[in-house]
Amino acid sequence: MAKFRAEYFNALISSPITDAEGRNLPYLQAIIKEGLRIWPPIVGLQGKLVPPGGDMINGQFVPAGTKVGTAIFGMMRNKKIFGEDVDVFRPERWIDASPEKIKEREQTVDLVFGTGRFKCLGNNVALIQLNKIFVEVSVDEV
Repeated sequence: MAKFRAEYFNALISSPITDAEGRNLPYLQAIIKEGLRIWPPIVGLQGKLVPPGGDMINGQFVPAGTKVGTAIFGMMRNKKIFGEDVDVFRPERWIDASPEKIKEREQTVDLVFGTGRFKCLGNNVALIQLNKIFVEVSVDEV
């Protein structure tokens, strides 16, 4: 919280904060991504049907019509992607990593809103709200 407040108080932002201003606060963005990783909005299996003709998934052929589920909660605990401390809320993982690792993590966390034509229509609105709410709530606590 101290790191976030320091970032906020050193930034030139309006009141209430705009979405664009929030997107320019790196530690705030790290907090949002880490929060979505630790507690994704949807944790159940997001089932999809394999298309006609089947498909290859990780080198394994899956027949057409098979329902394949994505375990989002499990994906967000993948140590290969997020590190050995996957059960710890640590926003610094989004700052103290190589650009390639950060991109891999961002692509993985983006899946919490679904993908393709099944992506949550409220994704952009949710991110706007997150960019605003943490600043407004934490400032009120001062």
